[in-house]
Amino acid sequence: MTIQNALNFIRQGQQDNDLRRKLVKADTSHTRQKILDQKDLIFTPEEFEEAYSLSLFKCQHQEDADALMAFRMWWIMLCRSPDTGATSP
Repeated sequence: MTIQNALNFIRQGQQDNDLRRKLVKADTSHTRQKILDQKDLIFTPEEFEEAYSLSLFKCQHQEDADALMAFRMWWIMLCRSPDTGATSP
């Protein structure tokens, strides 16, 4: 797991509609992780945040920073969404 993997995910995730679609359609966090593993995009939440901060620091235009912030929010919400296969207690 590396920050570079998280940087690659941020870059790919912002450009690759198919990757985002697959991640959204995944019904469990385990399935999402398998999708990322297949693309060698293995990283921890901490590494993602480090990569996000680094990417944000490098943004030269407000539009790029806004897109990056929106991507981060999308990823956080996706990670926090409950697994569809899970049942409530």
